Amino acid sequence: MSLVMSMMLLVSQSASSQARAPLMQSLDVQIPAVPAPVTIAGKRHLVYELHLTNLRPIEVALVRVQVRDAERGVVLADHEGPGLADKIGRPGVGSDLPQKQVISGGMRAVIYFWIALDQAVAIPSRLRHRIEFDAVRASGRERGGVDGAEVDVDREAPVVLNPPLRGGPWVAVYDPAMAQGHRTAIYTINGRARIPGRFAIDWIKLDEDGAHARGDASKVASWCAHGADVLAVADAVVAEARDDLPGAESVGASQGAMALENASGNYVALDLGNGRHAFYEHLKHGSIRVKKGDRVRSGQVIALLGNTGSSSSGPHLHFHVSDANSTLAAEGLPYAFREFEVVGAFESIDAAYGSRRWNAVPSGAGGRRSMELPAPNAVVLFRAGDLP
Repeated sequence: MSLVMSMMLLVSQSASSQARAPLMQSLDVQIPAVPAPVTIAGKRHLVYELHLTNLRPIEVALVRVQVRDAERGVVLADHEGPGLADKIGRPGVGSDLPQKQVISGGMRAVIYFWIALDQAVAIPSRLRHRIEFDAVRASGRERGGVDGAEVDVDREAPVVLNPPLRGGPWVAVYDPAMAQGHRTAIYTINGRARIPGRFAIDWIKLDEDGAHARGDASKVASWCAHGADVLAVADAVVAEARDDLPGAESVGASQGAMALENASGNYVALDLGNGRHAFYEHLKHGSIRVKKGDRVRSGQVIALLGNTGSSSSGPHLHFHVSDANSTLAAEGLPYAFREFEVVGAFESIDAAYGSRRWNAVPSGAGGRRSMELPAPNAVVLFRAGDLP
């Protein structure tokens, strides 16, 4: 081989070895709140959100999203097609988009995970995500993906609380999949988007026939829940107590445009320690018996249940735990009740607001429960023995 041919071959091999791998712009993936495990009706769940932002000038169509245990490689969730669409929210755009998977340039989608874990599967310490999408061009679609987006799982046990109410029956009204429900309502306060009510429950008291009120249900005072004692869930310090809003006398009565700072109505926040705060909202005007800085004992009556603030659905207690002393500028945290008794369930929020009696629960799902949250729309009793 001549010297010239040898040099040409070396140049060719050098150019080939330095060829650059193709690059493709993908999605900006953010996980603003650490995934947290919570036990609901005896089953463990991982709850968190993926925020996906398309910073390209073309549409991106989500195809598949997979969640894996980053250390063991076990697939924990795998969504595509309609199953993926059901998990997607589009903040600021609306929930009635015909194609929620399609993210236009400059737009964001949020995937709300509520992953039930098999009892045989250990809670992972870290998650890894595989996101497949199509970049939609005039010339056709180009498949792309993100494989990574790793995040640690919060391994700290949820705070265990005593009941916020006594007696019952009380229906635990919530729905993790409900658009603009507690779980999916994002508030952007002080430059940061958060979900304060991630694990919030609205507690509505019923009579034995499932009715919400005795007599005229249009009157707030007729509701079974109205004026019920609201109890401290733990020994704690009162972080905030507001009692400056009158309540409407009629259910659903128009109160005009409500300022965001008034949506919670009269409320009490308890500092539980370790960065956790318990919030009691929509309390009866003039009923709050504590003030900021007071120390309270578990089971102590701190207020009465009312219908103040954004509470057009009738008297109920909104209860949640979050990471800061703010009704909205905080991330919702998981928690568990020390003990309660499940006596029935409604199949949906609409049914819970209806006038029929609740359904019986499946075998093994009712009776005394401990160290967990009730299932969505479960009907429970807080017995005297549940209190300290």
